[in-house]
Amino acid sequence: MTAAPLMPEIHVDENASADVVRAFFGHDRLLAAYALADLDPDNVDTARWWVARRGRDVTAAALLVEILPFRPCFAMGDTDSLASLFHELREQRLILAVPPRGRPAVEQTYRFERVDLMRRMAVEARAFLPRTTRTPTRLGPDQLEDLIELYGEASRSYFTARRLAREIYYGVYDGRRLVSAAGTHVRSSHAGIAAVGNVLTRIGHRDRGLATSVTSAVTEEALREHRDVVLNVRQENAPAIRVYERLGYHTHATFIEGPAVRRAPWERITNIWRRN
Repeated sequence: MTAAPLMPEIHVDENASADVVRAFFGHDRLLAAYALADLDPDNVDTARWWVARRGRDVTAAALLVEILPFRPCFAMGDTDSLASLFHELREQRLILAVPPRGRPAVEQTYRFERVDLMRRMAVEARAFLPRTTRTPTRLGPDQLEDLIELYGEASRSYFTARRLAREIYYGVYDGRRLVSAAGTHVRSSHAGIAAVGNVLTRIGHRDRGLATSVTSAVTEEALREHRDVVLNVRQENAPAIRVYERLGYHTHATFIEGPAVRRAPWERITNIWRRN
């Protein structure tokens, strides 16, 4: 009787090229859209990544955006490889996004403080259905203070003149006051992807179609330059999902997202004992 061949050991590689990571994330480019955009040549110096390999095959990858203070990290791959990869990470705190099946692997090393079930929605030009009740205004560096006033003073570290020059933002004004806005979190001409977000309307101006109008304007311009446009929305946010579906977005996949802290060594030992 011939014994089954042993699986190659998992090796975590911190020095893989950006092209290797792009190729792996390309297996599901819509789910990995943010990570692929962060690997754009214009953005790549803000990111750090790791891959897990079995032999020569890449079986998992994680990408961390180091320039942002909240440390967003996306990962995908098979369970054992994700477990090995996160065991090697030394980040103490992250905002983690992984497919739901990856949660047990992550939680061997990291503990989620909160978990949101998210939808990744996407639209292509042929499916897009523009809808506006007001004509939005393109926002740029000259409108920086208006955006910060809308989103709050805490957003000052995020919104910069450089970001507004690089990304696509549209807004609606009531007089001289910005009352609704949306934009792209990140986009990549190299990957052909743009990610829409930061949709916000002041409470007193809601239910007038303003969020739909600004999201439609951002999506329309993004589709002129990118093959795919994606966004994230919480699974329970039915009103927002209906808005996006009316614009032609469809649900591509679900994932989980939330703040996570690295477990203390004794916690990791306890987890191993519980699994066994």
